[in-house]
Amino acid sequence: MRKKMVSFMLAFMLIFTSGVAVAQANTNTLVSGDGIVVPYYDYISFVGATISIDSGGRSTSTGYVFYTDNYDSMLTVELQRSDGTGWSTVKSWSDSFSGSGYKLIEEDYYVFSGYTYRVVTTAAIKSGNVILEIASSTSSSVEY
Repeated sequence: MRKKMVSFMLAFMLIFTSGVAVAQANTNTLVSGDGIVVPYYDYISFVGATISIDSGGRSTSTGYVFYTDNYDSMLTVELQRSDGTGWSTVKSWSDSFSGSGYKLIEEDYYVFSGYTYRVVTTAAIKSGNVILEIASSTSSSVEY
């Protein structure tokens, strides 16, 4: 009975681990030359987010997207703040674009000291009312 139980457990583990490997193989990711796993998108080439804050508290939030095909896109840039317990959106900007290429939103906003800030950029590619793809990027955090 014990041999059957051990055999069953080994068979179960073999099936379970091979299922995980198959699931990982089917995800849309690429491994860059330096071994970093990066998402792979069908319509979006790259989406990015940056933030800078000067000594007077003026933050510059930048979000951008590169896409290659002639579709409509929606780009949203969120300035977020954390007091150490979580992130909340302070200010948000959005714009719609048509065509292909490089789209950018860059906005200034004065922030309060004593917090950590970041920018989250979300890009959506649409064909009519159908969303084809959504991608997002989060900047590094900046303390002010």
